[in-house]
Amino acid sequence: MDFFYLLLQLISAIIVAPLFDGISRKLRARFQSRIGPSIFQTYYDIYKLLKRGRTKSKSTSYIYQIAPYLLFISAAAMLCALPITYGTNAPFLSRFSDIFVLLYFGALFRFIFIVAGIDTSNPFSGISASREGTIGFYTEEVAVICLIVVMMGAGSTNLAFISELIQKGNYGYMIPSFSIAATAFLWVMYVETGRKPYDLAEAEQELQEGVLGEFCGKDFAIIDIAILLKQITVLGFFLVIFIPWRFEHPLLSLIVFLGEVGFLYVMGVFIDNFGPRFTMNKGMKRTMLYALAISCTSLALFIMGI
Repeated sequence: MDFFYLLLQLISAIIVAPLFDGISRKLRARFQSRIGPSIFQTYYDIYKLLKRGRTKSKSTSYIYQIAPYLLFISAAAMLCALPITYGTNAPFLSRFSDIFVLLYFGALFRFIFIVAGIDTSNPFSGISASREGTIGFYTEEVAVICLIVVMMGAGSTNLAFISELIQKGNYGYMIPSFSIAATAFLWVMYVETGRKPYDLAEAEQELQEGVLGEFCGKDFAIIDIAILLKQITVLGFFLVIFIPWRFEHPLLSLIVFLGEVGFLYVMGVFIDNFGPRFTMNKGMKRTMLYALAISCTSLALFIMGI
């Protein structure tokens, strides 16, 4: 039964993710005084791409061909590692639900994304792959510092155990270091969803999305689904640790989780449209220094026992 709910967790995310993206696109257009596409536009785009065939540049290798599937598998594995519909009462699944598992699959996703861009020999893809690595350099160190505070404070790396510990009130926001770590970790999750100023809509083909310049048809559709799954996963990573809301009934837990993710999507659109605009490097350097300082402050407070 646990595996049934785990499968339901994955399928629900795949179905709902394009809707969240469509709502974000619609809200962004409204904020900019445009009509914008339908909230179901992302479904139409994916369906249209799935009907098309595959193309392959002569300069690519087998990496280009298997990259879409590897990206989807790594994103799906990350989502399954989140204890949404299961907890410590599911011993096998909870062993898989570990902070290091999520970090490793997240690193694998970024590695495949970068290598796939470089493998095409497209200069725009190569530059974008380099910038994707730069984003990872800035965000991952902040995320790891925050997670060190959480892991050492909870005495475990198991997400299901940490989630239940915080939900029961035995560990959490009553501890200053934990509260400060939550602030920096939320910044990391925002960056990982690829929003402004970390992925400018006006220059997508030379920033993050430029990695996908040579992909089209079914390959592009699979990668698009994988990216949407990753966005839900990184937001869920924050929710599972810092705002855990798990109930006895797995289906209710899943509905509440998707509602929370949808709320974070909407909040991200507000920041996306009303926040400041920077160039790529300036935006990362300015905001990253604050986030790094906050995460280091959290670690220092934890070492001092605060």
